[in-house]
Amino acid sequence: MLDEPSIGLHQRDNDMLLATLKRLRDLGNTVLVVEHDEDAIRTADYILDMGPGAGVHGGEIVARGTLDEILASTGSVTADYLNGPREVPVPAKRRKGTGKKLTVENATANNLRGVTASIPLGTFT
Repeated sequence: MLDEPSIGLHQRDNDMLLATLKRLRDLGNTVLVVEHDEDAIRTADYILDMGPGAGVHGGEIVARGTLDEILASTGSVTADYLNGPREVPVPAKRRKGTGKKLTVENATANNLRGVTASIPLGTFT
């Protein structure tokens, strides 16, 4: 059982994670994953869509089955996002931040070899 294992992963690493989960399944293991990542949902053999909302507003199975069965279901927010009628909007206006930045210079730990990076403060980066 894994709880959102794709959080924070680069797409390449997410692809490797999904391949590893498939290998575990192919070895005869039951793999149960709680996930919001679209690729993970689309890769799953069987999906339980919980809802209809979050927290106290959820807890019910609103859809279950294969990806095709989920996509054909009504009342599933997940199906709405996967099918396209709903999407996560990009804000029209973004925060400008503070104008300040955090600079890391000549970082040489682990796989970093003399890397310098500046990260703006007061923004979602």
